[in-house]
Amino acid sequence: MKNSRWVIFLVVLWALLTVPLLALGQSDALPESPVGRCVNLGNTLEAANEGEWGLTAEPAFFEAMADIGFDTVRLPVRWSAHMMEEPPYTLDEAFFDRVDEVIGWAFENELKVILTNFHYYAMNDAPDETEPGLIALWEQVAAHYADSPAELMFELLNMPTDELTPERWNEMLPGLVATIRETNPERQIIVGGGLQNSIEGLLMLDLPEDDNLIAAFIYFEPRTFTFQGAQWIDGMDEHVGTTWGTPDEVSELSSQFEQAADWGEQTGVPLMLAEFGSYSLADMESRILWTQTARENAELHGMGWCYWEFAAGFGIYNPANGEVNALAEALIPTD
Repeated sequence: MKNSRWVIFLVVLWALLTVPLLALGQSDALPESPVGRCVNLGNTLEAANEGEWGLTAEPAFFEAMADIGFDTVRLPVRWSAHMMEEPPYTLDEAFFDRVDEVIGWAFENELKVILTNFHYYAMNDAPDETEPGLIALWEQVAAHYADSPAELMFELLNMPTDELTPERWNEMLPGLVATIRETNPERQIIVGGGLQNSIEGLLMLDLPEDDNLIAAFIYFEPRTFTFQGAQWIDGMDEHVGTTWGTPDEVSELSSQFEQAADWGEQTGVPLMLAEFGSYSLADMESRILWTQTARENAELHGMGWCYWEFAAGFGIYNPANGEVNALAEALIPTD
């Protein structure tokens, strides 16, 4: 009997000591992200006119995404190219119809959708003058999709930079979120930080109080590797042949992801890695290792992730023959 009482005492003591520690660990953990395994449909709707960048969205893309194992697609959309430049900043109905069609293909394949706002360049040049246009844009988009399923998420603005400083961007956020909440009181809203959605910008992000916000950042470091040979960036030709994967490089990536995760834990806001990828002129072995390492670090910290991108220069899918390359396995292992 004495031994039984002693065992019971030890069990109760263990529970009293460990429950508070478990609770503490849970409160410090990064909140679960509604976004899981995601891919960007780049070079389509974010061109000023779809097709100008060599790619047009089609139903087969979304079937392939689902077959590979993605659960979410991020749709970069250049709304500003289809909007009046002066008040009332009306968006083109025909363009709405096209975006509706593409979203429909995603839903048909049981994919969640992140509807983004890409390449609103005027915001970065003159944020004070263009803020009314950004508010009007989201007022229209939010109203148009107010009855859509919860699987549709909004992302306010991709890569604020230049005159749209982190401080100025923070000032805009309460008004933008409030505009969407007028018609979409519970929809998930994704917000990236300033400084082109970098981790540095994330650490400066000041979000309004809202239970349905997701913070986002993008990661393409080191750019001499990920953008080597990129024709749209001056000086990248000289970096062709750069490899990646030394212990120091892997450690640096892990350290930067830890910075982002620490911010998420401290703020209690879910995190999403909105873009990461490497250009096709990098050697495939390094691309696979970099992609796998970034994906594993995101998952280690409970972040959702969204690869850049599906079927163009960074892509995993060949639209000419419907085949996928080895990056797909690095993102979603089949074994």
